[in-house]
Amino acid sequence: MKKVVILGLGDVLQGDRGAACRVLESVAKETAGKSVHISYLGGNPSFAGGLMYKADLAIIVGTLSLSGVPGGLHVWNGSVFKQHADWMAEEDPAVYRLLTALARADLADGFPEKLIFIWIEPKSMQGYQISKPVRGAIDMAARRIRRELLVLGWEEMEQQQESSNAPLAVACMDSW
Repeated sequence: MKKVVILGLGDVLQGDRGAACRVLESVAKETAGKSVHISYLGGNPSFAGGLMYKADLAIIVGTLSLSGVPGGLHVWNGSVFKQHADWMAEEDPAVYRLLTALARADLADGFPEKLIFIWIEPKSMQGYQISKPVRGAIDMAARRIRRELLVLGWEEMEQQQESSNAPLAVACMDSW
């Protein structure tokens, strides 16, 4: 059975920075009871390496201002992330902690086989409301994750798992 991990970074009390939690909620509804581990790590992904250890697919979702259009989606593979890691670590302490966690997984010979980053371009980081353009990006990010699961062999994963009434693994406390 393939190991799939989807992690979210952000802060639900800082407007659009809480978008990753909403993406994970959407994906969790469709993957409840399946062999997909979903965790919202907020601003402290220090233990992400252990969660991603020897994963076949690890997807990290967050918001990142890349001077693009609000609600824009940026999908990076591990090598693109590595190219930008230095400046990102200086800009965001969560990215620095994530880099440390990834380095530990690599040192333990457990780096994920495939690593994907999905960044949503924020519009507002005030309050706890998600802006309208970012709400659209949340749907696009969830669709992209579904597509990655299909590429990995989602049909096989669905057949191998029994249906379950397991509770959702993600809960965001803010409202639209």
